[in-house]
Amino acid sequence: MHHAQVFISYRRDDTAGYARALYDELAQQLGADRVFIDVDDIQPGQPFAQVIQHQVGAATVLLVLIGKRWRGAREGMPPRIDDSSDFVRCEVAAGLASSARVIPVLLDGAAMPTESQLPEALRALAGRNALEIDNTRYAADIDRLLAAVRVALGEPPATASRPTAAAASGVSLGLWLFGAAVAIVAGIVWWQMGRPVAQAVAARPDINGLWQADVRYDWPNADYVEHFEFRGEGNELHGSASFLRVPRRVFNGYVNEGSLRFTTLTQETTGGSSADITHRYEGRFIGSAPGPLRLSRIC
Repeated sequence: MHHAQVFISYRRDDTAGYARALYDELAQQLGADRVFIDVDDIQPGQPFAQVIQHQVGAATVLLVLIGKRWRGAREGMPPRIDDSSDFVRCEVAAGLASSARVIPVLLDGAAMPTESQLPEALRALAGRNALEIDNTRYAADIDRLLAAVRVALGEPPATASRPTAAAASGVSLGLWLFGAAVAIVAGIVWWQMGRPVAQAVAARPDINGLWQADVRYDWPNADYVEHFEFRGEGNELHGSASFLRVPRRVFNGYVNEGSLRFTTLTQETTGGSSADITHRYEGRFIGSAPGPLRLSRIC
């Protein structure tokens, strides 16, 4: 197995969705062979703990993804981070003991743990400067993280390719969601948070920018603000789409004067095993683009 330069450390029941989205971004920018994530890079039959230890020891950058459940709180028991056999603890401790650049990444408003909340082997983490990723500014935060990783690897930051935003606009979208565990949601209003300063090519609808919506799913107390970020040129559609406030990278995106389509992946963990679930979206403009858009999750 190759030794990757960037190791992504995360707790599966805390930030698995973010870990997948961040891996996709890093793999696209740096190459998949330079980034390690356990779901993809540990093959069946390999010794999990041994592979992790070797990969952390060889990494130049260790990204520690910290959500609100990162410490692994357990009812009536100490948090999992206090267990010397906890894999997240072992990963971070190995990184701190090595020459790797250890970068805490705070997600969804999580606070940096204090020294008193960490076992002794991890207390140095509390003194590391952290980066934040918030899904309301996901693209900008990801760009900042990618730049920090490139600097740590001794490489110049890439030229920004994401659209910059101007003043807010009143263009709206209507959203209908379909699929397992998702109710049909009618009358949800989307508003565009910004448009790129540069003009898109003539044949492309004016869709690039940041969008958000209040979405109610079909389980109790399930009101979420979801975000889409569309970018690209010509017929290509790139960006991200959040599901349960976790951004998912847009794949296979295509847009023309009358419609758009794209795919996202959601990682689901059941019985200790993980799988990527594919969701396909299609949208059509109501009237002439860039007017209101009806977007459906079809599977």
